[in-house]
Amino acid sequence: MAIRWRSTTGRRAAGIVAAALVAVLVGVALFLGTGVSSARPKLADVGAWLASALNGEVVHANGLSGQVDGRVDLASAERPAEQAAGDTPLKVVQDGDNVLVVDEATGTVSRIDPTQLEVAQTNTLGAGGMQIVMGAGKAYGIDPRAGTVQQLNPLTVDAVGAPITLKAPLGQANIDKNGTLWVPVPEEGTLVQVNGGQQGKAVTVGEPGDPLTLTIANGVPLVTNATAASAMVIGSTGTRLQVSLPSTITDAGGAGLLVPPVAESQVVPILAPKKGALVLVDTASGALTTVAVKGGKLGAPQALGRRVYIADENTGRLIVYDTVAKRFEPEKVVTGKPGPLEVFVKDGLLWVNDQFSETALVIEKDGRGHRVGKYDEALDQKDTPTPLPIPTYTPTVVQPTIVPTKSTKRPTGKPTGAPTKTATAAPTVTVTATPTPTPTPTETTTPTPTPTPTPTRTPGPPGTVTANSGPGWMEIVFTPSGQGTVTGYSLKGAPGGADVTPSRVQPDGPFQFRVTGGKCDQEYTFKVAAEYDGGEAVSAPTIPVRPCVAPGRPSGFTAKGKNHGADLTWSAPENAKDGGVTYTLEGPGTHPAAPDGTSAEVTGLKNSQSYTWTLRAKNAAGESQERAEATANLQPPSAQFQNANNANMDTLIRPGPSRSGEAGRIKKDVYITLTVICQQKGETYTDENTGQSSDVWNKVESGSGNGWLNDVLMATPKGGFPAAPLWECE
Repeated sequence: MAIRWRSTTGRRAAGIVAAALVAVLVGVALFLGTGVSSARPKLADVGAWLASALNGEVVHANGLSGQVDGRVDLASAERPAEQAAGDTPLKVVQDGDNVLVVDEATGTVSRIDPTQLEVAQTNTLGAGGMQIVMGAGKAYGIDPRAGTVQQLNPLTVDAVGAPITLKAPLGQANIDKNGTLWVPVPEEGTLVQVNGGQQGKAVTVGEPGDPLTLTIANGVPLVTNATAASAMVIGSTGTRLQVSLPSTITDAGGAGLLVPPVAESQVVPILAPKKGALVLVDTASGALTTVAVKGGKLGAPQALGRRVYIADENTGRLIVYDTVAKRFEPEKVVTGKPGPLEVFVKDGLLWVNDQFSETALVIEKDGRGHRVGKYDEALDQKDTPTPLPIPTYTPTVVQPTIVPTKSTKRPTGKPTGAPTKTATAAPTVTVTATPTPTPTPTETTTPTPTPTPTPTRTPGPPGTVTANSGPGWMEIVFTPSGQGTVTGYSLKGAPGGADVTPSRVQPDGPFQFRVTGGKCDQEYTFKVAAEYDGGEAVSAPTIPVRPCVAPGRPSGFTAKGKNHGADLTWSAPENAKDGGVTYTLEGPGTHPAAPDGTSAEVTGLKNSQSYTWTLRAKNAAGESQERAEATANLQPPSAQFQNANNANMDTLIRPGPSRSGEAGRIKKDVYITLTVICQQKGETYTDENTGQSSDVWNKVESGSGNGWLNDVLMATPKGGFPAAPLWECE
């Protein structure tokens, strides 16, 4: 462990203190019969390791106080001096007690021993640009340029087994809650599963060449595709939910999409930085929330609690969006100056780190933050939270426009509340030396002063405007104008025929509109106008939204069997009853793959068997992960009929559909009721008495025997095969 100071005097003092401290610890250890390592401070259970590339070290900070409780100097691993510190960023990968530090320029990987606060192992996995991924007790090294995936032993950083080769270049990989590694392969438009040293199934998530980015959301992979403007929740066998993103995402340009590698909530933030578009995807419902973001060089958004945090590396601050209040909060100062910022969520806390300064930050779910002093001493600290400095952020305010009241002359100078008499208004009085009284002159009438006009502030446009998608509706929430006198707010951009509620928002709110109507296959952009006497101030347009969400499971899906087929019926999903829904039908038999309406016919099946179909819904907003299922048993329905043409001889019940054999007998002139199970083609039979012929045989059950009777010997319906209500046996 190394402790660094910033001055020569400090270093000398540190050496004296360290020497004295070591002597005391060694003496106590010898007296108690234990080693020096047992005296090391215990790391907090809720905390994170943060890198300092400037010093070539990593520190462990307490997540609840922000205080440093452990430090490891990477130079102790005998790395070259030029690698120990400088301008090369370090990557800390942590999973429980397994902590690896990657030098992204050289591919050097160091394993940290948290109990000894030292580098336990060092290995070089390859050239710079290597990805190291850990989770669920597993570790992998991915070389994106070579397209290789290598399992690692997280305790030794050694390779395990042979590498897996995929088509390069590879995207950023990650591990789900079940310990499966998911690797984006953009050149093939797939997401590949890896379990240990075995390559699993590849799931198609786009066209070859599409840009793919991966997030592990609530332990499940989610892939965003900028070209297709889609976000897909992936299961082990394929896509579980596909959500259509706004068209702004497709136009994201060379900046692509920014997503968090890991999201500890079901809401995943997606940012198109070039367009300043933030999209929040609810992976449970498929609903979208969109809002425009202004900033400089923006980093990947991170969600924690009700807030989304976005690093602005041009200002060294965090942009904060409250997803419940639908507004931006004052920015949080990290460094207050340009520079790269690492932002990640771990164990329910948001961490922000500047590797090239002493500054780091930890933020709790309620938005409270603690400063982390990475260069502070790691021993003998108190558990007193380090509060954040008061932000110096000042929201941008549009200066009011001064509208003068009607006057013949434009007033100048500082306005005052009361009129001031002019100097020329005072009367002139002449006094002579003679004490003889002179007449008092008549006082000149004082002219009425021109009052100084009171400036009128013109309201500015509404602030943050957030658009939400819903089943059959769109909701627009905004923050009110911060100045001037507003008489009300109106919405612009609603589709024709749509219902806007309320039609006008009063000055005191509530500051939202709901638009019911519109088409699911069309996007809508809105503006909010702040009205005042004499005009209106209009907001910037919203990010586009649709009046629909990805549909859920179709309801009432049933299958009614019939001869060699089935009739399928269903109703639209509960969250997609406003139309615009199409369906995908999968299962046996001949049927449309994408049926129109809410019914379909299946043909070409064998009877006497059971069949199952699945149905999922989709619309312009996405495709459901929930599949409805229906089963039909094509067991032929039996019917009751009597035998016929039995006047001259006994009627023989045959063991099969032919004239040979005997399975039962009905005496001459006896007519009984038999249960007819089904009909089947067989040997042609001609009745000698009537001359009637048929190759149709009825499978029967009766008190006189079970077997087959030709159709001329039965009083069954005629005119078809099978004759309704009877079915064919197979």
